[in-house]
Amino acid sequence: MEKKVMLSPKKIIAKEFKVDFKGYNAEEVDHFLDMVVNDYEAFAAMLNASYDKIDQLEARLSEQKIKIAKLEREKALQDDNIHAMEENLSTNVDILKRLSLLEKVVFNQNR
Repeated sequence: MEKKVMLSPKKIIAKEFKVDFKGYNAEEVDHFLDMVVNDYEAFAAMLNASYDKIDQLEARLSEQKIKIAKLEREKALQDDNIHAMEENLSTNVDILKRLSLLEKVVFNQNR
């Protein structure tokens, strides 16, 4: 549903109008068409600038999505490491408790 642009600044300038018996003032028409051309060129420049900005923002968005995916992978890896450390710590605490009990039993028997 994209609309085609029917006029360009060159087409506007080159347009020839028929002059009737009581036609429009040619200078007034030329002046008005010059204003239309200037506006048309300004709008075209703004549109091109907008397209450039959209391209820049889409590229930046793509970069950010890649960074987010990388950080999510790193976070998952760190979460796995933390979980493994917690399990190891729990095991170490259990071993220390057993060792402490054994020492109490052994040293209390020797007294």
